[in-house]
Amino acid sequence: MDAAPMDPELLARTRTSTGETLAALTEKSPVLLVLLRHEGCPFCRNVMSDIARLRDRIEAVGTRIVVGHRTSADDFAAFAARYGLSALASVADPQRALYKGLGLRHGRLLQLIGPKVLWAYMKSLLSGHRPGRIKGDPLQLPGAFLLYQGRVIKSHLYRDAGDKPDYVSLATL
Repeated sequence: MDAAPMDPELLARTRTSTGETLAALTEKSPVLLVLLRHEGCPFCRNVMSDIARLRDRIEAVGTRIVVGHRTSADDFAAFAARYGLSALASVADPQRALYKGLGLRHGRLLQLIGPKVLWAYMKSLLSGHRPGRIKGDPLQLPGAFLLYQGRVIKSHLYRDAGDKPDYVSLATL
């Protein structure tokens, strides 16, 4: 699925926690960019757990993982460390420039608390991912993108808050 048209300079303006821009990273290798809702979201905690579990498989296909968030770099570093992901590059985007530029929107009621989402929420709770304090925008829908050579190659715009892609397939050119 292709993402919405993107400002060509967006990746060049977006710096990661490593100091490099997303554009520079995409020139070196494909980048799986995962944009989270907020750290307190149990679905985002599921995402972090999934990325930790799938990291070796994603990196084995030559793709680097970058996680986007809406909090401070320090808060996110502590959050990522809980999943063993503190070494991953991240992007702090409190103003939602990257989220908006990649076509991510606020969710509608059924996308945030509809029956499908509530079922996914229950499964998340049963797997140990409890909600935490909201740090960011609870209305924000997440997304995942494969970026390469300054372009969006593949994308997954989440249909609802509990949706998730096949990260390994998405990360493969």
